[in-house]
Amino acid sequence: SSSNTELMRQAAQGAPGGTVLAVEWQSAGRGRMGRRWHAGLGNALTFSLLWRFERGLGALSGLSLAVGVAIIRALRAAGVEGAQLKWPNDILNENGAKLGGVLIEAQGDMLGPAAAVIGIGLNRALPPAVAGRIDREAAALTEAVADLPGRNRLLALLLAELTDMLDDFAARGLVPLRAAWEACHGLQDKRGRR
Repeated sequence: SSSNTELMRQAAQGAPGGTVLAVEWQSAGRGRMGRRWHAGLGNALTFSLLWRFERGLGALSGLSLAVGVAIIRALRAAGVEGAQLKWPNDILNENGAKLGGVLIEAQGDMLGPAAAVIGIGLNRALPPAVAGRIDREAAALTEAVADLPGRNRLLALLLAELTDMLDDFAARGLVPLRAAWEACHGLQDKRGRR
């Protein structure tokens, strides 16, 4: 049904941290607040990553911001310039259209240990049939860069950045990442809503 749902089930059964589940298509993909995630077969990069933390749920505040910074770094390494973040979970192009999103679900104890399933969906391409089902302006990575790496290469770039970021976040929290987050935040120092 969804990569997050399946990986949450596997996490509860003891799957190790670092487990990745990449899917070709989801029948019940979802975003924040129960919104549906729309993607056509082969048009998106959709995956979930299980990460285990010793410090517990109480130490995961700001995890979505750290994950967002890692995604922007990976996209820039793939040649996608102008990508930005919108708190708490949107990845936008330079015009504010949605390239993708993040859904983080956690289980465990407040003081530890805890597990987070980090679901990421990126629009690699956006055919009109898919775009018509999305209730906001959306964009595709192929519109942002002419020579976008293939999905496997893009997944590898994302996982490398996420691994480094999650190790750092587990050790030091969000405070050292504040400047990096603000540099990626598309609404930083802007008034009004987008």
